[in-house]
Amino acid sequence: MTRSEGKITRENAFDIIKKFATEYRKELGKIPGEIIIVGGGSIMLNYKFRDATQDFDVILKTVSGIEDVIRQFAEKNDLPIDWMNSDFLKTESYSSVLSEVSKHYYTLNNGTLEIRTVSGVYLIAMKLRARRDYRNDISDTIGILIEEYEDGNHITFEQIQKAYVKLYHIEIPEELQDKMKTLCSMTIDQLKDFYSQQNSIENELGGKIITYLENGANINTKNVDEVIAKIKEKMGK
Repeated sequence: MTRSEGKITRENAFDIIKKFATEYRKELGKIPGEIIIVGGGSIMLNYKFRDATQDFDVILKTVSGIEDVIRQFAEKNDLPIDWMNSDFLKTESYSSVLSEVSKHYYTLNNGTLEIRTVSGVYLIAMKLRARRDYRNDISDTIGILIEEYEDGNHITFEQIQKAYVKLYHIEIPEELQDKMKTLCSMTIDQLKDFYSQQNSIENELGGKIITYLENGANINTKNVDEVIAKIKEKMGK
């Protein structure tokens, strides 16, 4: 299926969620439901540095019929057919503990549909678990650190390590520990400078991957790390 041109932005996201809640009630009645938003969607809802998201990665806690409601809603509202999806449950960044550490965001349909999000150290832990050079996982981590710092919450490496262990039952990989300790010790200005550098590198890598795919390259989850390593070598990164 092809994706439509509709976009989910900080400006329209909440209106989309409320409109979807109305459709949910129309199709499923008063059946209680819980939707936990993670990933880029959660960043957009909780932080200012992300203006838009391709989709909402979610954990759905309701009846199975909700998948049909999601698809119907996409078609009616010019949204990508997978605008809300639970594909991330198949990735390494998923943890059954995410439901436990998620926080209330909003309640709709007279209290029968609850929207929750994951933020702070747990969202950072998820990003470190995914750790894709061609996506914005590291720059997202830095962006969260900056905004939490500006809000008076200076996140420490120890807090991130604790969150990572809680979610995945192992410590942060050694090759990332020194990097995270350095990031957590930076000032806001240093973090902002590093964010710009990291975001630029990630966007360049992502753009090259897209170009390769458009030119017919066979890139998949099994070989993407090798492809990225070769690209970074050519870039001198």
